[in-house]
Amino acid sequence: MPARLALAVEAMLADPVLLYSTGAAALLLVVSLASGLARRDLLALTRPRTLLRVLGAVAAAFLLTAADAYWGPELPERVAALTPGLHRLPLYVVALAYGPGTGLLVGVLFAGFHAGGGVPGWPEAVLTLELAVLGWLAIYPSPRDTRLAGPLDALLAYALAWGTAGVALLAARHGQATWQLVLAEHGVLLPGVVASALLLVLVGPRAYAVAFPGSRVYPPAPQRTPSRSEELAPRPVLALQTADETLAVRDRRRAVTLSVLAHEAHELAEGLPDRGRRRARQLDPLPEHEGPFTVPERRRRLEPRRLPEELSRT
Repeated sequence: MPARLALAVEAMLADPVLLYSTGAAALLLVVSLASGLARRDLLALTRPRTLLRVLGAVAAAFLLTAADAYWGPELPERVAALTPGLHRLPLYVVALAYGPGTGLLVGVLFAGFHAGGGVPGWPEAVLTLELAVLGWLAIYPSPRDTRLAGPLDALLAYALAWGTAGVALLAARHGQATWQLVLAEHGVLLPGVVASALLLVLVGPRAYAVAFPGSRVYPPAPQRTPSRSEELAPRPVLALQTADETLAVRDRRRAVTLSVLAHEAHELAEGLPDRGRRRARQLDPLPEHEGPFTVPERRRRLEPRRLPEELSRT
């Protein structure tokens, strides 16, 4: 076992907060990825257009982060308070659209540009867990089904990821996790996170269907069971309008067959032909010179050896 890993294990065993929060974060990651693998959500990235959309979302997050770093201090105070966490919005959208596997992928791509070695990259690692959990929550309630599912899933994923892996990060950095440290850690990012979640209301189910097709994360099919009153209610009857009267042809689930028409034949203007009756076969009349039982005369064949005998016959 490497020395660094051995020290990490000893630190986890010595601190219950670090041990339990790390275990909860690992459980969240395993459950999220298992749900994505069960639906094979990463197969959506085999389409070039889908992969370009995902990479475009990561590039947009990088641009928003760079814009906050360069122009954030020059912005008004109220606007500058929202920019630190606003880079989550494009990452949220693709994680909600394509599931936990895609959320993990975009989180790794985004964290790769920020990890300078060791501790500076760990907040982005927690963000990766947040995106994976967000893709898992997108299965239900799904933003492809209701507009409010996106903001709800985003806020819940943030709370779950930073309540487990975030607490473990604080315990590893400071040796403890207190409310003062939690507020100091999230006080800068929280306005931008809430703003990103509220902006997800603008992305409705139709926008996901048009801009992010081919997803393997679908809303569950509603299973409706008939109530007791519906079971006891009479079946709907279709009405067939004729020139003189209206005929009942049973309910819509039964096809109009010959047996049904025969059952209602007494109400029709003309009776239906009997199924057992056969049509008479029409034959051409016989010629006048031939009777019905006449047999044509058979011609005898003359053989050369018996010619005298044949000629002598009368």
